[in-house]
Amino acid sequence: MLDFLERVFRRDFEVLRAHSVEEAEQILYGTPGGPTTAAAPVDVVITDRRMPKRGGLELLESVAERHPGTARVLLTGYADSLVDEKVTQWKLVDAWISKPIDSAALKQAVLDAIEKRKHG
Repeated sequence: MLDFLERVFRRDFEVLRAHSVEEAEQILYGTPGGPTTAAAPVDVVITDRRMPKRGGLELLESVAERHPGTARVLLTGYADSLVDEKVTQWKLVDAWISKPIDSAALKQAVLDAIEKRKHG
């Protein structure tokens, strides 16, 4: 999945890759008192619903709290009420993409999510 996302976005964005929620948080927030890995604020976080140890929704909750201006995109192969509740009630996710993923649709959803965050 990470290779696919990099191929889709590498021409238009700097792509930072993480294999887990913990790795993504290290990139986004760094260590307490230390620098972040990201050179500048991240415009968008794309995460899979299912990740090792902690899920993608947990990452998006953290991003929403710490960086509310960052667009949040969830990839999922599952249709469940927890995702639906968090998407609609908590406005946690700006775009929700179901698998299998169409690269053109994903790219447009990401661009729309970024615009949404920029303009409120």
